[in-house]
Amino acid sequence: ELLAALAVLALGVLGMAGLQLAAMQQARSSLLHGEAGLLAQDMAERIRANPAADYGGLGFAGAPAAAVNCATSPCSNADLRAYDLAHWRCAISARAAGGGALAPCAALGIARGALPGAACPNADAEALCASGQVTRAGDTYEIAVKWAEPLGAKTVTLRMRRP
Repeated sequence: ELLAALAVLALGVLGMAGLQLAAMQQARSSLLHGEAGLLAQDMAERIRANPAADYGGLGFAGAPAAAVNCATSPCSNADLRAYDLAHWRCAISARAAGGGALAPCAALGIARGALPGAACPNADAEALCASGQVTRAGDTYEIAVKWAEPLGAKTVTLRMRRP
């Protein structure tokens, strides 16, 4: 009887440990989903703040181009667009696929991004784990933030109309 009771207890403990692990994974997924939503909203606000520039067709692969730091220096609309893209890219993931920090991100004062950028699950060594893209159709922008999780890729999409 004692052996049977211990077996039932062990199964119960293992079940609880599995539930705890699943809860932690879901909490992390929820956190990353929230961060991605905030990053999409950040780009929407940048688009609204610079109405003279066309943000359609933005996306990134690899390190962002060096940009004038518009937080500390005067900028033209084109400079502000380049700064917004570099800042957004770094805010999403300031790390290269190999795990090293990206130099343009360090120059903007961003040491790490909000979404995973190193040790990507289900991705080859050169792929970025997190990315963003802005597309435009007429006066409507679509902002997408994508990232990888152990169970697959996730995407948050925000649509906005430029005033």
